[in-house]
Amino acid sequence: MKFDLGIRVGHLLTMKEGKGEVQKDYFVGVEGNRIASIVPFKDELVSACKRFINAPDKIMIPGLINSHTHLGMSLFRGFEDDVTFHQWLFEFVFPVEAKLVDEEFVRVGSELSALECIRFGTTTVSDMYFFPEVTAGVLDRAGMRGLVGQHLADFIAPDEKKFGDQAVATRRERFLQFFEKYKSHPRIQPAIAPHAPYTCSDELIQMVTKISQECGIKVHMHVCETTGEVEESIQKFGKTPVKRLYDLGALHENLIAAHSVHLTDEEIELFKKTNTSVVYNPDANLKLSSGIAPVTRYRKMGIKVALGTDGAASNNDLSLFGAMDIGTKIQKLSNHDNTAMVALDALNMVTYEAAKVLGLQDRVGSIEVGKLADLVLLDTHHPHTQPLHSVLSQLVYAYQGLEVNTVICDGKILLENGHFKTLDPAVVQKDVDHMRIKIENAL
Repeated sequence: MKFDLGIRVGHLLTMKEGKGEVQKDYFVGVEGNRIASIVPFKDELVSACKRFINAPDKIMIPGLINSHTHLGMSLFRGFEDDVTFHQWLFEFVFPVEAKLVDEEFVRVGSELSALECIRFGTTTVSDMYFFPEVTAGVLDRAGMRGLVGQHLADFIAPDEKKFGDQAVATRRERFLQFFEKYKSHPRIQPAIAPHAPYTCSDELIQMVTKISQECGIKVHMHVCETTGEVEESIQKFGKTPVKRLYDLGALHENLIAAHSVHLTDEEIELFKKTNTSVVYNPDANLKLSSGIAPVTRYRKMGIKVALGTDGAASNNDLSLFGAMDIGTKIQKLSNHDNTAMVALDALNMVTYEAAKVLGLQDRVGSIEVGKLADLVLLDTHHPHTQPLHSVLSQLVYAYQGLEVNTVICDGKILLENGHFKTLDPAVVQKDVDHMRIKIENAL
């Protein structure tokens, strides 16, 4: 057998079936964009490779999956911190987005985020923001994989202004155009992303649900992030956001409910009944004092849970290593149980289980023969990563993300020995500097 790419690694964590088994001194062979061989390393395998990477001092893991983020918002990183959630969202984010966000803004922000994701070993993202075609184009050029959601809400979004009084009436048609463009793309998967129950009317939620059913696509939505939105929903509709979604037929197997911090016992049962998935965003939930999602309970009940960073405006970085670390520790604390969530749980939420949440389990999420070659190599020689008693523990509790050495997505090298191979960071930084000045001058 001949391989386009062969890699020898000192430690291989495949995450097959969600298990944390680590193989030592292994070989992974890639043909085209798929994994073709996983065997103990032998010297004769080298000659079978067109390109061979010898990394006996490195760890290989599956490409990481960030299941909830807003790539374009990286340009707001650190701009308005340490304020209440309501102030942050309604007095800063929404007004500034309405004033400044355009195609250039989303392109530059998404390019910056793509570089950050690649540097931190993330190969797949689930994004929801304005101008999804722009974000999809950036991810395509970067060589990444993405579930890209068209943002919708009752207000006219920045990418709808040019449609004037036809903005609302043409939403379905415009989404279907986006869907048709990307439905057969090998790495970009179109989705629809209504912002949240508190910004979406019954009619909009029903339209989104119908489109999801017709096209067989994921719906990505913020759900019960704060107590305030729950109280507001009860006052306005006489029911909680989750009960309202259920009554509208909007809880289903294709719904990805980001945050899901404040659910009642009855609502958790509804999630289980409808096979709704959850994305846990511990950094953002802590920083915005939203609360701690009861993810250990969700998982015990069979509800699929993935991990996300949220956007850089509310985190303020896109490192899933940081999210795994803090996310695991606060579950231990909030449950008063050091075993409530362990390192393997966190790794599952960014690989095997995350792929299930996004509907990509047949393609990515684990290193297996026949699956797509989304692979990450990590250095082990840093002081904070030694001694290497447990690969799982080190990855979750010691690694920070910058230990990532090489990143491969769909069989293509995106980062090699810390050097970017697709996007040019110098060009992106120049555009980021320009946008920073533009933001500061506008405000």
